[in-house]
Amino acid sequence: MVPIPPALTHEQRVAASKIAVANRQRRAHIKSQVKSGELSLEELFDLADHDECVAQMRAIDLIAALPAVGAIKAERIMKKASIATTRRIRGLGPKQRSAIFHALVR
Repeated sequence: MVPIPPALTHEQRVAASKIAVANRQRRAHIKSQVKSGELSLEELFDLADHDECVAQMRAIDLIAALPAVGAIKAERIMKKASIATTRRIRGLGPKQRSAIFHALVR
């Protein structure tokens, strides 16, 4: 049985859309800060502990946003750390976070 999404009014859909756009812009800004070196990986993990928008970012997107790391290298890092590519930052445990740090130091 396929779940049926709740029926939303036009105003509710517009409000949800505005929130979604704001969240995407926030995540893009965070990724640009990571890319420029303005925000370290450690600071980002601390930020994710109390910022829901950041916590919802996919871990692979975060890793790919790091300086000198692209999509292919991010996939290798995730695979080496045994982390699914669908994992979000909030879902990373302490061992997975340290595995990411360890993979990036090399």
